[in-house]
Amino acid sequence: MVAGTSQRANTTSELNGLLFKYKLAKFLTFLSLAAVITMTLASLVFPENVQYFFGEAKRSDKNHEDRPPIEKNSGNKNDGIKTDKQCRLPTSLFIPKSNDGQYTPPGPHASVLKALAFVTKDDYDSYCQHWDPAKGFDDVIPYNVHGECGNWQKKYQELHERRLEQLERLKADDIESFSHDDIPVYVSYLCKEVPANSNRGCGGLADRMSGMISTFFYALITNRAYLAHWADENPIPLEILFEQPNVNWTYNPKEMKSLFSSNNNELLSFQQVDTLNQNYDGLGGIMFRDGVSQDFDELWNASYIEVRSNRAYIVRTFDHSTRYPEEMKTLGLTKENAFGCIADYLFRPTIGARRYINAYRELFSLKSVLSIGIQIRTNDQALANPQNDDNNLEKWFYYFKCANEFAAAKKAPHHQRIVYFLVTDSHKLRDEFEKMNDDATLRTKYLGPVSSEITSTVVTNLPLEHIEPDQVAKYIDVEIPVEVSRERMTPGVNSALIENWLLSYTDFRVISPQGYGKMAAFHSRSDRSTISLPRLPVRAKALNCADPKVLGFYDFSWLSHQWSLG
Repeated sequence: MVAGTSQRANTTSELNGLLFKYKLAKFLTFLSLAAVITMTLASLVFPENVQYFFGEAKRSDKNHEDRPPIEKNSGNKNDGIKTDKQCRLPTSLFIPKSNDGQYTPPGPHASVLKALAFVTKDDYDSYCQHWDPAKGFDDVIPYNVHGECGNWQKKYQELHERRLEQLERLKADDIESFSHDDIPVYVSYLCKEVPANSNRGCGGLADRMSGMISTFFYALITNRAYLAHWADENPIPLEILFEQPNVNWTYNPKEMKSLFSSNNNELLSFQQVDTLNQNYDGLGGIMFRDGVSQDFDELWNASYIEVRSNRAYIVRTFDHSTRYPEEMKTLGLTKENAFGCIADYLFRPTIGARRYINAYRELFSLKSVLSIGIQIRTNDQALANPQNDDNNLEKWFYYFKCANEFAAAKKAPHHQRIVYFLVTDSHKLRDEFEKMNDDATLRTKYLGPVSSEITSTVVTNLPLEHIEPDQVAKYIDVEIPVEVSRERMTPGVNSALIENWLLSYTDFRVISPQGYGKMAAFHSRSDRSTISLPRLPVRAKALNCADPKVLGFYDFSWLSHQWSLG
């Protein structure tokens, strides 16, 4: 009896225990279901804030605590949302494949989204409006919307089209039809193949742009049609890199030279002009041989002039000519805007490049962001032999010192976030720079304890190439030679273009003294917004970039005396 009673008691106890566990499980299930329903309703009613209550994205920074969080990585490039009421960027930005075989860059670097995590909600929404779930980013880069580049464009376009029509008549040997026409005149920029046994290449992107844009400046002044050509494999045709938004500058150099040098007719005369690698005085002797009153129409009389150049003289013309500054003013061109306005009129990056550019340009232009570009040209060794790259933050710390001083001097109350954008020829330096986003020790060391809390470091993920690798190989022993082909060089040349355009869109710049950073300064159409650090590190380290006199010193006029001139 005792044993039976005990057994029944144990059974009852076990049943009670199981019943309790069942009720507890039921309660927890109900509680979980209620939580799910609550989160679902919250996501519908308050979609911008739900992740701050339930997710890992909760932040305490008052500058961005109400900004829609970036979603957790789902591996889906289309995981962003854009409706009439909501816009949230995906976890990774992308660039859709371009049509017609044009170059398509990779998706923008993740550091762009990292920086956007700290901007104000209004700025985040503004940025998001330029993104599309299917197309990625806008491909439009505004030009002369408010007449900021003057009023000469339509008139020149009409002149250019008339000159091209006249050229077709010349090719057809229809000389008689010119009895009532003016004499058609032309000027071309030509970048030939890299000579095998000399140092007379076209130079890098900045040198070429200096020559091309200055040649157009001459064409505009002298009413000549402007043409441009890069040798097909040096390293790629110009037409692969740029679209032609306003004038057709494509031509055949051999055909043009043959046409204008094979006849004694006054309509057909030819002259070559070579200003490659000229210094300031040498170029002055060519372009201003009669001094400050030089008439550009009297420099060369040939109806067709072929120019080889890696030097610029636009700023110099505004500074020293007694003839052209007022004439240019009536067209709406000034020392400050001429280079950039001409560049954007003639040359438009292809659609994939423009979408990539806009992903960064829109960030740099946000009201709450102070953007400072940092361009560090190490040397060609980093490009030729990347396996031996010894560049790092410590070696180039004085660039960041200058940027920190610059930021402190230029930061306004509405600037809630500072964005440093680095352009360099060193993969190693670029990677270490971006790591500061996630490494507080590095940030504090190179950005300072105060700036490190409000600064993001942004880079691209584009390949780094010198656009004249054969030229570099003449003076550097390339340990691991690579094939120089159009397919291989197209991404690298586009990278040089994209990064230079991006550098021009930052609010301010700290640059190396060579031509690349200077071209971005001219392209920015913003004088006294760039500091070119001295070549000697000792002098650069001693510079106080917060001093207004320093910024005033490195103006367009000073830059025009340096490197590829201006």
